[in-house]
Amino acid sequence: MMQKNARQHVQDVSNQLQTCKNSLTQAMSTVEKQQNRQKIQNTLDAVNNAIQTVNTTLSTYQE
Repeated sequence: MMQKNARQHVQDVSNQLQTCKNSLTQAMSTVEKQQNRQKIQNTLDAVNNAIQTVNTTLSTYQE
């Protein structure tokens, strides 16, 4: 099996963060208590920020 390079590992992170975002979005649609909704929203915001950061890393990556 060929070893992944650094960019491929970062791409894996991007894919995993998208999975996290999808799960958190599902959680938002089923959460009942307002304080829990806010905590999930805060987590979703953090994941969205991480997605933006990793996308910047990928788009500006020097080969």
